[in-house]
Amino acid sequence: MGRLGRPRKIGTRYKSGDLRPTEAEIERRKTPRGEVVEPTAETMARRMALFGDWKAVREEVCPVDRVAARLTEEQYHAGRYARTVYARYVVAIRAPRVTAGQLRDFVQGSGEGGMTLEQAQAAVAEYLEVVTAIRRYSYRSLKEVERIMHGSPPRSLDALIVGLTALADHMGMFRREAA
Repeated sequence: MGRLGRPRKIGTRYKSGDLRPTEAEIERRKTPRGEVVEPTAETMARRMALFGDWKAVREEVCPVDRVAARLTEEQYHAGRYARTVYARYVVAIRAPRVTAGQLRDFVQGSGEGGMTLEQAQAAVAEYLEVVTAIRRYSYRSLKEVERIMHGSPPRSLDALIVGLTALADHMGMFRREAA
């Protein structure tokens, strides 16, 4: 009679009993060292508009994209606009960059941007205008939109929708028909 259970794979093993990789497997696992790919012109333009630096690598998935199916088109664009305004504001005030993810509050250094004084003042004024427009509707909605601005997922979708609707209304995105 043979052994019970699954048959073992054939090959050399470590002392622990784990299968040792073959030379071909080791070569397959190595990452190829290719040439460096420069960003496209569109990516560089977007990074300049958002962060003031075309080499910025802070682009991550926007939290608005995760809830886009539940938002209207105007609310979605208002959320992306809020992220853009906040990104410019952070560059304008030279705030330190904070990583998102497991090292949630790990500061990576100062966010130095290539903004002139006029551009920085315009970015701060635009941010304060957005915050004031949302705050007029609801403080709770402002907090949810700020969570989106900071790159965190919203806690209350209803409050987020109210805040994004307020921002879209402020921006004049909703077309109003005469009654």
